[in-house]
Amino acid sequence: MSSKVKGRRQFRRIVQQMPDAAREEVIEAFGRAGLRAQAAMRARAKHKTGTLQQGVKYKVLPKTLRLQVGLLGTKRGRSKLFYGFVLDKGRKAQTVTISRGKRTGKTMKVRQIVGDHFVSGRYPDLRDSVIREVKPLFNRILARIGGGGND
Repeated sequence: MSSKVKGRRQFRRIVQQMPDAAREEVIEAFGRAGLRAQAAMRARAKHKTGTLQQGVKYKVLPKTLRLQVGLLGTKRGRSKLFYGFVLDKGRKAQTVTISRGKRTGKTMKVRQIVGDHFVSGRYPDLRDSVIREVKPLFNRILARIGGGGND
């Protein structure tokens, strides 16, 4: 899906040519944006025990200049938060066959859960604030690279 984004190769080339000082500026800006996004997601997450809220993390990938926010980590690390994905996306009502325990082979009705989209939801105000912070930074960096100036 990411291969269909126009200008991806050009952007990757620009990121590779970016001076170290400019890269550090972008990483710091993404770090601040990640903290804000993490706080917003934690505020919308269910908090019966607080474990799900603490599972919302962010990470900035400095090589590719990507920001990831959500239920991150290895599959094993997320295993205790498996229900976070169900609460985020939801679940349809269904009848399932029990495959473990003493009642193996019997059927059970499972209720529907409407997803609250605390990770996958839209955060337009947060997105706008990140764009307002990062766009001028990229404009300045691109002007420096285009002008041939090195930091």
